[in-house]
Amino acid sequence: MKMLEGIRVLDLTMWAFCPSAGAVLAEWGADVIHIENAKSPDPLRTLAGGGTLEPGKAHWMFNHYNRGKRGLALDLANDEAREALYALVRESDVFLTSFLPKTREKLGFDVEQLRAINPNIIYAKGTGGGPLGPENHRGGYDGATWWHRGSLASTVMNVTQTTTPSGMIGHGDGMSGLVLAGGIAAALFKRERSGEAVVVDSSLLGTAAWFNAPAIIGKAVDGPNSMMGQFFPREMGQWSGATYRTSDGRYLGLLHLGDHQPEFVNLCENLERMDLVADPRFASPMDRMTNSADLMTIMDAIFATKTLAEWKAILVHSKGVWAPVQTVEEMPDDVQIKANGLIRTAEYGGRQQPIVMPPVMFNEDAGPCNPAPDFGQHTDEVLREIAGYDASRIAELRAAGAIA
Repeated sequence: MKMLEGIRVLDLTMWAFCPSAGAVLAEWGADVIHIENAKSPDPLRTLAGGGTLEPGKAHWMFNHYNRGKRGLALDLANDEAREALYALVRESDVFLTSFLPKTREKLGFDVEQLRAINPNIIYAKGTGGGPLGPENHRGGYDGATWWHRGSLASTVMNVTQTTTPSGMIGHGDGMSGLVLAGGIAAALFKRERSGEAVVVDSSLLGTAAWFNAPAIIGKAVDGPNSMMGQFFPREMGQWSGATYRTSDGRYLGLLHLGDHQPEFVNLCENLERMDLVADPRFASPMDRMTNSADLMTIMDAIFATKTLAEWKAILVHSKGVWAPVQTVEEMPDDVQIKANGLIRTAEYGGRQQPIVMPPVMFNEDAGPCNPAPDFGQHTDEVLREIAGYDASRIAELRAAGAIA
């Protein structure tokens, strides 16, 4: 369902955080135009040599964060290209950018500069540490700002001097982009109701704080011994909340929050161990909490008798919450992922690439699955359709190096 059909978004962004917001808006039906420098494309296209400017050959991360958009290449250091941008601004609803204040002002696309052209445009900025404060001029990346400065590396990953969450890059970008897309949608609703066009800001640091709020609040309220957000030794935990090894070396996790008696009884039925219900050590939730180590030892032995696949078949209808510990390779074949269309495929350069959909559905529909644009793929189309340029004017701009 195209919830934002009729909305045009100019997406002047790079890397992952802000482009991911544009991708979400595109999936929701907006016409999103990803603007790249005609002389210096979005660096994510060719990340670490893993992609090229050839059609269909962009890096897979670029494809993920820019699917569903149209591609336009402008050199905004060129006055004629800037005028082309302004022509698009006049006909657009949202301007989304990841650039810092000095660059925005220098190249003529800061808030007041665009508001002078289109007072009704919603201006959305994604930054590292927020739009205010003494460091608002500094850039930010997922690995540094979200993981490190945002406290997640310290709590969730327990990072030391010799370990970094470099392999986790992208987590903060995708989450932060979804948040920013939601803010833009709220701003569009506000404009629809009141006529007021607001400036939307979101940051990697802000979403990191929101994501890690239980740990931040827990430390402040419960003191230094709070373990919220952290991993801790299994022996310090409870039987419900632990993972258990199966006979084929896989794991599944039980999470019976509140440890309700009917769920425990049902679990014992599925495990064919009703003797545990009658065992005085496990007669009540408090008993199970007190004797959790004993119960975990018994559960370890039970789950070690069958494979993960066998346990999945047994527990699929159980009342309590549990889950297999899955690998990323298994995710596309998860029955719930498939049923809800959360991971699909698109073709790039003759090869199929998985496409992970935004986690919001409308009328139980996850939406379309459109590929990312090639470099400058829609330059002529966009300038002709929106700016009203004819073929000769487009040719002049290309000859002047203003577009690609």
